[in-house]
Amino acid sequence: MIHQETLPKGSFVAPVILASDKTQLSNFGGDKSAWPVYLSIGNLSKEIRRRPSCHGTVLIGYLPVAKLQCFSKAVRSLEIYRLFHKCMSKLVEPLIAAGNDGVEMICADTFIRKLHPVLAAYVADYPEQCLIACCKENQCPRCVVRPEHRGKLLKAVQIREPAATLQILKAHRKDEFPPPEFNQHGLRAVYKPFWRHLPHCNIFTAITPDILHQLHKGVFKDHLVKWCSDIIGADELDARFKAMPDAPALRHFKKGISGISQWTGKEHKEMQKVFVGVMVGAVNNEVLTVVRALVDFIYYAQFQSHTTTSLHALQVSLECFHKHKDIFIELGIRDHFNIPKLHAIQHYIDAIKQLGSLDGYNCESPERLHIDFAKEAYRASNRRDFLEQMAVWLQRREAIHLRSSFIQWKHNCIPALVTKPADEWDPTLPMKHVQSAEDEDEHALPHTPPTPSAPTSFKIAKVAPFCRTLAELETLHGAIDFAPTLTAYLRKIDPTSRIEPSSYDRFDVYKKITLYQAQNRFLNSDTWMTQLRATCAQPRQGRKKAIPPHFDTALVIEDMGSYKANKDLIGQVQVAQIRVIFTLPPQFGSHPLPLAYVEWFTPLRRFDPVAGMFVIQRSTRTHRRKSSVVSVEHFVRGCHLMGKCNKKIDVDWTSENVLDEAPSFYLNSHIDIGLFSHIRL
Repeated sequence: MIHQETLPKGSFVAPVILASDKTQLSNFGGDKSAWPVYLSIGNLSKEIRRRPSCHGTVLIGYLPVAKLQCFSKAVRSLEIYRLFHKCMSKLVEPLIAAGNDGVEMICADTFIRKLHPVLAAYVADYPEQCLIACCKENQCPRCVVRPEHRGKLLKAVQIREPAATLQILKAHRKDEFPPPEFNQHGLRAVYKPFWRHLPHCNIFTAITPDILHQLHKGVFKDHLVKWCSDIIGADELDARFKAMPDAPALRHFKKGISGISQWTGKEHKEMQKVFVGVMVGAVNNEVLTVVRALVDFIYYAQFQSHTTTSLHALQVSLECFHKHKDIFIELGIRDHFNIPKLHAIQHYIDAIKQLGSLDGYNCESPERLHIDFAKEAYRASNRRDFLEQMAVWLQRREAIHLRSSFIQWKHNCIPALVTKPADEWDPTLPMKHVQSAEDEDEHALPHTPPTPSAPTSFKIAKVAPFCRTLAELETLHGAIDFAPTLTAYLRKIDPTSRIEPSSYDRFDVYKKITLYQAQNRFLNSDTWMTQLRATCAQPRQGRKKAIPPHFDTALVIEDMGSYKANKDLIGQVQVAQIRVIFTLPPQFGSHPLPLAYVEWFTPLRRFDPVAGMFVIQRSTRTHRRKSSVVSVEHFVRGCHLMGKCNKKIDVDWTSENVLDEAPSFYLNSHIDIGLFSHIRL
């Protein structure tokens, strides 16, 4: 690769990122397809490149989707390869001279610099990766590995080299008999690959991992879920998903997973959040070790920023899987592991070191771009000669967008990209809360970011939707010890106070609270938030179905002083179930922040090394659930608990009652990547 240091002053490298993916245009009938090719540059941050509204990726052309029925079946697939490379050669031809000699361009800061565009990454799914690498679809597009060795963890692999590959193809074209390396490398007779003249480009290392198809759909859904379903049975697997407790950031599979006919990446991710907890108790420890290793690998691979520690953990998870995977052969589930997608994950660490974190090269981005650059354009056509009409429609839409942007700029309507707040945040100030209406946008940013003295900022409704008495709180919310617990809280903050709640007092009660979490070093700088609900059951009204209660669990700081001194999230928090979110009446004095009545679980001290999760139970005092009233500033983030069960799940457990019926629980470490990173690293 070309390095910035080797270029003269005033010149710089622009890493070119290509992406191509065939997509279906017609719905419910027909075979209309398009094959868009997208281009972006690595000089843009991935937060911009992944947002279609930022226009960080452009469409450079459509590849022909031809069946080539004029050729016989024996050579048709080879001719499709050659057609692809012929068309791509036309598209990337301008990069040859520009990459060698450079081209002057006006940058965003109005300075003119010489740009050297170099193809650095190519985003594609596995069939297209093989198409790009000119290899057969049972081969690895990045390295030379024998098919029977794909199921092994190889310590060293021979990475394909462009010069050597071109030499083998040249020898195959000249000689009557192919050289032995041609079959050893699993190549196809594509004599003019589109990348042969691209400067400073190693196309094989430019092929990026595909999290969507290789991990979510491939390794997890197509293989791991199927293997585990064969072990415990589809009925037991469905029953465990049905009894999974609800959470705001979790999809509840109320009918199980065996009846889902159409899967997307979203369903795969939702299953991964609870899959380890689903399998705990249903399989032996060795199978559970394999399940946890693969799910952990998927979560580490999704980090948006990596360190040597996270890369080491990624490697350990991969080694753990290969060390214990033979248990599926012993159980008769598998005969071998010569699976291309299982081999592909061995290249993830090298790809991260070369190209950066994998979320910037995920196939989900071109899948989303199909909506703007293919599907909407196809709907605007008359379905005849649609590719030409789509191109014209997109050109006109781009012209309108550029004109609109110019008019806005002319009238100074475009806000500054980087603005400094008028009242700059002082980290020494105490935490403030933001009040909003119930129907206000939940994604609005808080006025005050998380501070060292308070781990989160929050937002709550301006007006409480309910006004409850003590009796209503005890019956509807299950806050059976609300009065003595609130009395103890008032004595704690003011030992001289003699105020006690009575049956005449009415408390403003809120449905939910939104927490804005502090930044995580393994995630991007976007604001991450979580919702905590405390809503009682609502009976059926007419045609409206009954709504079950939602009393979410959260990580709560019991001792704020100890938390400030240690800054250890897991060591200084406890799990609590939120029963009531309320504010005190005026007669109780001035209390600026809302309060919450919570029921505690035991501290996070017992760790299950096989499941990789903490085991906790309900905390009791004198045979009653231990409860407290805490300020919402003690809330750190939401969490998710899963009931710990045996070989067969209790048939009486449901999603609504499992938190009350189960004797012990697992703290779900896979509910999101943020909590996963706190627990594992």
